[in-house]
Amino acid sequence: MAAQMSPKCVLGVLNGLSRRMYFGDETMTEEFLREQVAYEGSAEEFTVVLKRYESMMSAIAAAHMEFTQLQAFLSSQTKKRENPLSEDDVPVFQKFWKLQRTKIHESLVRRSCADGRLSDLSWRIDVKSKARHVDQINQPTAIVEMQIEQSISKEQELLRFEMDEQHTKDMLQHITDIQEQMDKFAK
Repeated sequence: MAAQMSPKCVLGVLNGLSRRMYFGDETMTEEFLREQVAYEGSAEEFTVVLKRYESMMSAIAAAHMEFTQLQAFLSSQTKKRENPLSEDDVPVFQKFWKLQRTKIHESLVRRSCADGRLSDLSWRIDVKSKARHVDQINQPTAIVEMQIEQSISKEQELLRFEMDEQHTKDMLQHITDIQEQMDKFAK
């Protein structure tokens, strides 16, 4: 039988595991967590507890569970024959998930992006007063700057380009098409 941990210690373990699993904090080792919560059981028992919590946290995070889903999931975990979750740990998991759900989800989204993501967009309209051809004078041009952040390295890349009126209309139509598709899948 594994030693019981106080709710504060369980919350500490969950926070440490989330920092290691989702935020890349390699200092949250098993030994460090065991020392921090002053676990009274054996190292093997603590390993079993950590594996169980990791497994549960992975399932909860992967499903991006809402509160009602979380309650049902935790309830099922308390009814397991082998190594059940204690009733005292249920509110701790609920509190943890309430506080960390958004941060963990954002971390998973960042990790899952193969390429960069748009971090900033700025634009302005210029009217040409000089040009090689007379028909290009007084024509509005959109100058667009996009800041792209690489998901892993966090490096910033600046993308700058110009668009005339027709290119702007074409781009807006593509964005409208994208939005319509996203709305269709969101339903």
